Amino acid sequence: MKPYQFLPLLLSVLFACNRSDKKKSPLPIQAPPTIASLNNIPGAESFDSFNSQFHSDSGFQLSRIPFPIDGQCVNDLENTRWSKKNWEFLKTPVALDPDTSECKHSLTMTDSMVTEKFWIDQSGFKVERRFKLKDGKWFLVYYDDINM
Repeated sequence: MKPYQFLPLLLSVLFACNRSDKKKSPLPIQAPPTIASLNNIPGAESFDSFNSQFHSDSGFQLSRIPFPIDGQCVNDLENTRWSKKNWEFLKTPVALDPDTSECKHSLTMTDSMVTEKFWIDQSGFKVERRFKLKDGKWFLVYYDDINM
């Protein structure tokens, strides 16, 4: 018998033994961005510096709100859409861990959107604001202030 006759059989056995049904390792879960990581987006202004100036300078704040914006002001007396005329200066900066015990808080961040919410369950109170990165600059694009 020729030794080369078994070569294809031997190779197929070797390849079959080398195959494994190992599951592919899962991709690592990427943590959501933090405020600090939003400061390192190439070509974009730092969210920290925007956040600080936006909540301390009323002229800057008005320049970074493309009125009319989505969202509304709702209370027991009226339901109003936001405009430049009825805008109320926002003083509280976006924070990862705000100093509040009465309200629940959530903060969702991507590299181009920051959404912050405050609410009290079953109370009729909710505040939501969204900041969006457009052409390298941050803007407030949504503000909901519900207090019924």
